[in-house]
Amino acid sequence: MLIILFATHRPDPRPRIAPPWAMPDTSGLNLPPLPALPDLPDFAAGQRIQRPNLDVMVAPEIYRRDDQILLAVELEQALVYVGERFGSGPAAPIQTVVQMDVGCMLNGAAFTDARQLVVYACSSTARPRVVAIAAHEFVHQLAHDRYGPTHQASDLIILEGLATWGAGTYWLSGMPSFRAFVQRQYSGQLLPLATPYQGRPIADMNKLYYQWASFVEFLIETYGRERLDALATTGTRAPGSGDYSGIYGKGLDVLEQEWLVWLAQS
Repeated sequence: MLIILFATHRPDPRPRIAPPWAMPDTSGLNLPPLPALPDLPDFAAGQRIQRPNLDVMVAPEIYRRDDQILLAVELEQALVYVGERFGSGPAAPIQTVVQMDVGCMLNGAAFTDARQLVVYACSSTARPRVVAIAAHEFVHQLAHDRYGPTHQASDLIILEGLATWGAGTYWLSGMPSFRAFVQRQYSGQLLPLATPYQGRPIADMNKLYYQWASFVEFLIETYGRERLDALATTGTRAPGSGDYSGIYGKGLDVLEQEWLVWLAQS
């Protein structure tokens, strides 16, 4: 029955998706040490691991028993971190499923109405990459809890930019900020912020997620979190559809030029 659950369970609500191969490098992660592992003497690979605010299930063919326990603790640590960075924690426990993908196409999806996130991975996927994808998806759930279901249909720049920015160090590969990351990785190669990623190469999708995160960082640092919170419930999911003029008194085109100047100052 457990294997059937991993193979077939996909909730109905529209997911928030993290792109495959998102983080270019996880070797630079500077994470706090793990707390003591939970005592689970009767735990077998593939069973549910219950942690505060998390209910974790890992497909039995992905990791060994001890690695599954470690992963559950690392996921708990990531949820605490992103909650502190985002500014609010989960309204209720989140079910986190690490599901086997035979093609090893690392990616994730958050079904925020169902309070479930899924990370698709395989036995060769390093645990830090699973945790990094989950960190992004956790922020989608925290945003749903903070802003309500209206946020699900908001401007994609802010929806995905917030989730990437909120994942912080898990996506920064040792860089101090998203401004520094974008300047170093994508200088001279930037796409317009309102670029849709559908139909574009994965590399462009990743680039847009990082650009959007740095734009969110810019908006917070320059104009404060209150205005960003107001913006986070506006739009029609199309990139650039948010009410920038109504909230900031200037359109996205002007804010984008300000962001480019801000980037160059890193």
